[in-house]
Amino acid sequence: MSQLRCSDFAAHALGLTLWPKQKQIVNELFEENITHGVWCLGRRSGKTLLAAVSAVYMCFVMDEHFRRKVRKGEKWFITTVANDLSQAKIALDNIRQLIVNSPFEQEIVRETSFELEISNHCVFQAIPASARASRGKAVACAIFDEVAFSLDTDANRGARALFDALQPSIAQFGKHGKILELSSPWITDGVFFEHFMQGQSGEYPGMKSVRVPTWEININLPYNCDFLTNARKKDPETFAVEFGAEFRRNNSTLVAPEVIDAAVNKDRTTLIPQRDLMGSYVLALDPARGGKGRDDYVACIVHYESDRLVVDKFHEFEANFEINGKMEVNIAEVEYWITDQHRLYDFESIVLDQYNSASTIQSLSKSFPISELTWSVSTKMKAFGKLKELLNSGLIELPNHRKAISQLKNLGVIYRASGQWTVTGGKESSIDDYCFCLAAAILQATKEDSIDWLNSLLR
Repeated sequence: MSQLRCSDFAAHALGLTLWPKQKQIVNELFEENITHGVWCLGRRSGKTLLAAVSAVYMCFVMDEHFRRKVRKGEKWFITTVANDLSQAKIALDNIRQLIVNSPFEQEIVRETSFELEISNHCVFQAIPASARASRGKAVACAIFDEVAFSLDTDANRGARALFDALQPSIAQFGKHGKILELSSPWITDGVFFEHFMQGQSGEYPGMKSVRVPTWEININLPYNCDFLTNARKKDPETFAVEFGAEFRRNNSTLVAPEVIDAAVNKDRTTLIPQRDLMGSYVLALDPARGGKGRDDYVACIVHYESDRLVVDKFHEFEANFEINGKMEVNIAEVEYWITDQHRLYDFESIVLDQYNSASTIQSLSKSFPISELTWSVSTKMKAFGKLKELLNSGLIELPNHRKAISQLKNLGVIYRASGQWTVTGGKESSIDDYCFCLAAAILQATKEDSIDWLNSLLR
């Protein structure tokens, strides 16, 4: 008698009607005797749900295979593994919800925050990304959530250490034991990419990789729907990663040069302050000492017109003040310039990087709307993510400023295995003062909560 298919189990026992591609993925996992599945799926594909369905199926339909391999009364485990315990618990909660909403709820014999024990001695358990936490158990299935963002550097917490720790336990269950990796793709490096390529090669028995973009699995999000069209327009490269399930190169330019050119108003360098916009302008300054061989001290004024950001002007302060034989920017002149510009624009906000500007902040904060900015990984990602979104969407107007445009075109992104990224001035020039000044102005001027397509990889 043939075994009940996983998709049929989902429909009849769990009350779930899976999408066609979802049915194919879970059925192949069991019918092709896959012992190591690597699921690289676009966002909103329901990959966490598919993993939960597979886990519950193993517990209630395949339990005989696992009970044969352990001592009578011995517990056997289906574990959810993630970079931290709270994330692993989210995956466990998905499993719990499926069981509680089905006739199998009565089979639960013990429940804690991180474990769910069933009457057949199957224990669903959430564990953190720690090789020590997973040793010594009879693990029938290990579900690794968002493993593309798991670091390989820690001897105990690294993804490789986890696989090394769990594989012997799973091997005792033969062809029925499973490792399941599910993740959105990230960079072409690390364990998830390595395993994905191994599964694609066909050289490893029992190992199979699946890569499916969102629109091929989620019937509610066809390729040309408004949601995906807007996401693709805002950031084509990140769209290809998040929804197209394509791996990202470890480094790339922030925005294509032709996109930057399209945003430049070649007929002007500055704009005259408009009376009806006074009180809505934002001034950002990127402090530096200036002078030969040093970063420039620059300023940027912007304002929004509906959802369109207009860069009114860039300004660079001259290094004309000698200190210890070196020419530097005169901070007193900077403060006078700010005072003069505020009379013209009536700034809503004046934002200064805390670095190298403490005296100016202290001097002007009582009389001007001063905001302090501390650059961190998160603020950089948010600011430059919004800059990229505005450029790709055609919602920014740049002045015809040669130096600023050159720096923007040189601006690159280096992606980290952790899911974080950093910006760099590029190979031709390490200078990015105008870029950071513009990003700070955008960060301060943007009021609405906008989807940050770059930062959203860290979910």
